[in-house]
Amino acid sequence: MRNVIYLMVMTFVLSANGWAQGGGSSDEDRISINVVLPANSGIPAEAEQFLETKLKQIVTRHGIADNGLSERFVITAKSNTIQKDITQTNPPRISHKLEVTLMIGDVVENKIYETAAITVSGIGTNETKAYIQAFQNISPENKMFGEMIEKAKAKIMQYYNANCDQYLKRANALATEQKHNEAIYTLMQVPAVSSACYQKAQERAVEIARNKINFDAESLLNRAKAQWAGSQNIDNATRTLEILGRINVMANCQPQVQSLISDINAKLRADERQAWEWKMQQYNDAKAKEQRDFEFMVRRHADSHELSKQRTEALRQVAIEFAQNLPKEINFKNKISLW
Repeated sequence: MRNVIYLMVMTFVLSANGWAQGGGSSDEDRISINVVLPANSGIPAEAEQFLETKLKQIVTRHGIADNGLSERFVITAKSNTIQKDITQTNPPRISHKLEVTLMIGDVVENKIYETAAITVSGIGTNETKAYIQAFQNISPENKMFGEMIEKAKAKIMQYYNANCDQYLKRANALATEQKHNEAIYTLMQVPAVSSACYQKAQERAVEIARNKINFDAESLLNRAKAQWAGSQNIDNATRTLEILGRINVMANCQPQVQSLISDINAKLRADERQAWEWKMQQYNDAKAKEQRDFEFMVRRHADSHELSKQRTEALRQVAIEFAQNLPKEINFKNKISLW
């Protein structure tokens, strides 16, 4: 996966200097709100899953998507029983009248932005079925939910606009520490709908990705130099060439790569040259293919808007890979339980 992402970033990051401002039509461009239910909700597990699905339907219906990057903003729901009855039927049935309160907020700063409450009823042969029938009566089309989400979106937009400099400063600090992937992850959390901040964040992410490519290449080059210095024979030359083969063909250090290859070539014995020439042919073929792939993908996405979209997706994949390996420092469920 990492090699695929690396190729994507190399292609789309190095292929153009400009940045075409994109729209906010894809899921990745929208404000991200995660569905999280509180711990110890008191709702049966199967019914809780049904409620979670309802919340996902509501946010999707109103132009929200979980982009896999930002976990800061959440939508949750709490259920309070207004009335509970057991019918005198055979078999007996359980009737629930519930007040379900939806909340959208910032789980990091522990702030509730907007709420909406609805009363629903359900009946079933057991608690779970009664809850599920009640939750079935929550309509994603409800105008009240749309108004709640629009107000919350405006506050989230205000947050990004007010804190844009903080995102940029944090990313710059991380990049200075050579934490390129985390810096890209930080910048890619800014949604496209926050256009002014988004533009700055995307441009800086491209710069950091370019720096990452060259930093990684320099690191590999230094490893290759150390490998070759250890023992100057055909076996060690082969191991050195394997390291050099991982250096991006577009990296700034390619002249130094060629210089090291020339040094290896000059110091090998005559009886080792045939094996070395075969290894070099493999290396050159691989690098030529890498160059052709690069040029093909650039031609394929020659349109600046399309190139911008593909580059954004490449950077987003780097950010998602980083996010998937992050430890969960905030216990969202316990925090939300106190809302």
